[in-house]
Amino acid sequence: MARRRGAELDSAIQAAVLELLAEHGPNAVTMDAVAAAARTSKPVLYRRWPDRRALLRDTLLAVASTSFPRPDTGSFRGDLLDVLRAWAQLFTGGSGPLMRAAITAVMTDPELEATFRADVLGMRKDEMTALIRRGIERGEVRADVPVEIVRELGQSVLWHRLLISGDPITDELVTELVDEVLIPVTRPYYDS
Repeated sequence: MARRRGAELDSAIQAAVLELLAEHGPNAVTMDAVAAAARTSKPVLYRRWPDRRALLRDTLLAVASTSFPRPDTGSFRGDLLDVLRAWAQLFTGGSGPLMRAAITAVMTDPELEATFRADVLGMRKDEMTALIRRGIERGEVRADVPVEIVRELGQSVLWHRLLISGDPITDELVTELVDEVLIPVTRPYYDS
């Protein structure tokens, strides 16, 4: 078998971490298990990561940073739909168990939690703030909108369904969140 390097090896390692995490939880992501699942050696892993926590952290951050569009569709509604559809896609199907396991990993590792909050959630907050600011600049969103609440409002419903209620996450739900909740809450006030 040819020796894998670069992107091919990275992809195999990431897939192994994610499969172990989704199927068995964060404690199953050990250097031994990842090396076996990725068909590589522990020294290869240790050259890149000092321990299993760093490997898990880097894998989750890589997935989180590449899973979402950075939309500018030309409309606030279009941008919201793109972002919430990306969340919905991540939360449904085969990736749903992975997302639940990732949250367990984040909540049981203080260093991973701090990194996740700063890097992933911080990046998402910045992107949603920029999306809302574009809406304000276009005149589609009122200037005094509570940005800190609006940027989390739609996503919180999806997270609740994923982690708490188990209710379906559908495209119809995403469209309803945008058209019946987010657009009315952010719409500019007009004098009669």
